Amino acid sequence: MRTVEIYTGAYASGKSENALNRAIEYTKQNKPITLVDLDTVEPAYCMRPIEKTLKSYGINLILQSDYFGLGEAGSYVTNDQINCLKLNNNDVIIDVGYGVTGLDTLDILNDIDKEENIKIYLVVNTSKFETKDADSIIEYIEFNSGENKKPWKKITGLISNTHLGDETTKEDVIRGYEILKEVHKKTSLPIIAISVDKALEKDFESCVYDNTPVKFLDRHMPNALW
Repeated sequence: MRTVEIYTGAYASGKSENALNRAIEYTKQNKPITLVDLDTVEPAYCMRPIEKTLKSYGINLILQSDYFGLGEAGSYVTNDQINCLKLNNNDVIIDVGYGVTGLDTLDILNDIDKEENIKIYLVVNTSKFETKDADSIIEYIEFNSGENKKPWKKITGLISNTHLGDETTKEDVIRGYEILKEVHKKTSLPIIAISVDKALEKDFESCVYDNTPVKFLDRHMPNALW
C-alpha cells in the first residue's frame, strides 16, 4: 500500500520546504517518490525555479505550469496535477497552498477518495500571526479544513517549524514546540517532528528533543522566488 503525504499550513509556514525535504529523504532511501506542487494560491513562489535541483535527486515532479497568479488570485491547474494519483504507483507527497479553501483544493485530484493511506501534516510556524499561539493554531486547523468535511480530510499530525529565516535561534525552535505541545494537549494531535534549519544542527545533535524527532532541513525555497 502506498502512502500519500500532504503538507499544508499558513503562508510562510515552511510547508513547501518540509515537503521537498521529505521527498529528498525518500530518494536517499531509494524509494520512488512523486512530489506534487499544488500551490494554486501562490504560484509566484513555487518549486518550478528549482526544478533542476529537485530532479537531480531523482524526484518525479509534477509542478505548476507557469508563474501566473499572486496571493488569493490563484491560478489554473494542469491535467498532470489533477491526475497525479493515477500516473504511477509511487508514494506521493503533495504541497497544498494556503487560503480560504484550505484542504478543499485536494478535491480536484482524481481518485483521492480511493487512497487508503493518506497522511495530512500541518506545518506550523508560531512566528506567524495566524498561528502565534495554541488557540490561533486550533482555529487555523478548523479554517484550513475547508467547507467540504470529508472523513479522509483530517490532520494526521503536526510539524513544529517555528523559524525567523536566517535569524532563527534554538530558543525560537523550542518556543514554537512548547506552543504545539499545548495544541496537542487540547486536540490529541501528535507532534510528529520538529523541523530545524541545518544551520542549527549542532544545537540538536541528538536528533531528538523531548522524545520528538528533529528533522534538519536544507533550505531550497529561498532560491524559488522568481
